[in-house]
Amino acid sequence: MAEMIDFNTVKERGFEKYKPPITLFICMASIALFIGINLEEGVATHEVFKKWGAPSALYIFNGSYWGLLTSSFLHTELWHLGFNLYWIWIFGKKVEYETNPFFFIFLILSASLVSSAAQLSFSDATGIGLSGIGYALFGFIVLSARTKEEYRHHIDKRTENLFALWLPLCIVLTQLDILNVGNAAHIGGLLWGLAVAYFSRFHWSLAWTAKLALLALVGSMIFWSPFSTAYLSHKAYELHDAQKIEEAIAVYEEILNRDEDNEFAKSNLKNLELHQLSLDARRLHQLGNYKEARQAYEEIINRDPDNQWAKEQLSRLPKD
Repeated sequence: MAEMIDFNTVKERGFEKYKPPITLFICMASIALFIGINLEEGVATHEVFKKWGAPSALYIFNGSYWGLLTSSFLHTELWHLGFNLYWIWIFGKKVEYETNPFFFIFLILSASLVSSAAQLSFSDATGIGLSGIGYALFGFIVLSARTKEEYRHHIDKRTENLFALWLPLCIVLTQLDILNVGNAAHIGGLLWGLAVAYFSRFHWSLAWTAKLALLALVGSMIFWSPFSTAYLSHKAYELHDAQKIEEAIAVYEEILNRDEDNEFAKSNLKNLELHQLSLDARRLHQLGNYKEARQAYEEIINRDPDNQWAKEQLSRLPKD
């Protein structure tokens, strides 16, 4: 009598032999980017990071929105690359095997967008690395395992505990300045993976509508987030450069309301206020309002003791 082979056994054997093309491409692309940026001479500047896929917040707000997708694939440290590639292979191969290419590509790219947008919304950069995507794949598998047999035994309890402990540990390490980790990217990726798995239970039209709407909402966070000064800094810089002084001052003050130690806002606000005082002092001097002009010059010197222009103009005023 012929031996019967269980369907699950056949599928498991198929998975073991499966070579996931998209996951493999992600790994190879990340390795290529790692080699490329490490072959650059000298210190890695904003221009170098942009060249290899991770533009700064300023570049992103000036139109390089592609950086929200590509920054996830860049690594500068070997340990970071190795750690992320291991989990991307473990999780990515499984999801790619169980789903169709269109869905898998959507999950990867949307996870990159969400994790980068989350990090930028809570800091002044998107961060780099595949960990946000890794957490998204982890979250997707964990929740899918509750309703789909094919995912049920892919992640064991030890791995679940590892990821559950690694998340708060990274937050602590970041707060103690021991290791700079993109915690918002991790959390954003995890929540996105859980959300995609949850909405995938419904009819395809409802599921895709919900996922795309949520994706648009999360992507827009970088412009209205109350947790970061990155976009406000860009806005203030643009206004300052356009000589819209009063509007720029208002935005710099808003930045300092969120982050009172923000040196960018402090320095530029001081320069703008000194510029405004200088204009007022010159106008009062020319009008012959010497008392008010003296007060303005003295205020400039009080704020900027090395201001030679104010000192010289003050010496030219008639004596009281």
